[in-house]
Amino acid sequence: MNLRSFILGTVAANLALVGLLLWQAARSPSPAVLAGLSVTTNVIAEVVNETPAPLPVVKVAGSPPFQWHQLETTNHLRFATNLLAIGCPKETVRDMVEARIADDFRARRRELLRPLNARFWDTMADDTVNKLFDGTPTEKAVNELKAEGDRMLAQLEALVGKEAPTDKPGRNETLGHLPAVKQAAVATLEARQVKERGGLESEVKKLPSAERTAKQKELNERLQAERRALYTDAEWSELQLRYHSRSVNVRELRGFDATPEELRSLAKVLQDFDTTHPLPTPRDRKRPNDDPDYQAKVSERDAQQKTLLTERLGEAGYAAFERGSDPRFHTLLKLSRRLELTPAVAVQWLDLQTAAQNQAQQARQNPDLTDDARAVALLAIRVETERTLKAAVGQRGWGAYRRYAGDWLESSLR
Repeated sequence: MNLRSFILGTVAANLALVGLLLWQAARSPSPAVLAGLSVTTNVIAEVVNETPAPLPVVKVAGSPPFQWHQLETTNHLRFATNLLAIGCPKETVRDMVEARIADDFRARRRELLRPLNARFWDTMADDTVNKLFDGTPTEKAVNELKAEGDRMLAQLEALVGKEAPTDKPGRNETLGHLPAVKQAAVATLEARQVKERGGLESEVKKLPSAERTAKQKELNERLQAERRALYTDAEWSELQLRYHSRSVNVRELRGFDATPEELRSLAKVLQDFDTTHPLPTPRDRKRPNDDPDYQAKVSERDAQQKTLLTERLGEAGYAAFERGSDPRFHTLLKLSRRLELTPAVAVQWLDLQTAAQNQAQQARQNPDLTDDARAVALLAIRVETERTLKAAVGQRGWGAYRRYAGDWLESSLR
């Protein structure tokens, strides 16, 4: 039995279990039934302030290929030392470990701010969102976390050295369709325009608001005309496509197999779709979810886009596009690679997560459930989901999954 069949079987068993529990809770809902039930999710963040161990700490017997688990550790500085011990270039070690540190501290910061996020939209209208944070224990904890991250990066720098400076201009992929001479001309123009904007800001500081706005508009229009004059029509059209938000979305697809030309063509199709099918506007921008007419129009637009892309990509291609656009899949795909598993495993994890979150949403929205029955249903979904995930991820990968991709178990299934 392959893993996909196993997951589908456990999902079916999960549904049957939820149905049985709901039936029992509906017959005799009682707080006493729930009194003995609890599920605790412990998020363990390993904090390491120790000085990196001297080389070498990893001795890989024999010749490559070695097993990644011989190097893997949640101690970022130890991991860097292990990579150096097998001859990994310092530049590569820096890139890999900096990315891991960023992922780790981002997840820990998100956990610290989770209580504030629930009140975010309630405070945006009167601009009091910062007051939720200022002067609180959370602010202190976040600042301490930042200081810890800075110390760790400093220790990493001491271990692998600073990144070598370069006088070469940064690569601008957006202008890659232009010849080198024109790219240089664009860079020169942009540098001059930055100085002009800065000069205008100093000049108009004390002017009345209306006059200041008029001068800024005049400058922006002139600078835009200068910029446009550097390009041919074809070059300008290509530039607009590359800067379009849909091109950004396409470039960020993960696990989507396509050639560069196919990706460009897909971005153009989506750009044209946006032009012919503009997003609807809700009556109240602050409460779009309370506008049924707006929601209906959005659903209709999404259906039209799905039809268009399915006709172009096929059913499997559209599924890969949807999956590749999902930030959850980005995280799972990165984790599967870290555990030396195939991308297909990340697809199965995402299917399981989606099924569990859909079941939880249905339980929350079911008006026939009492509060006790709803609590029982969500608890059953969570327990069964964690059991199935442990089997799917494996003993070695469960800790890494909980650390890097498992926060949804706490936030979605309760």
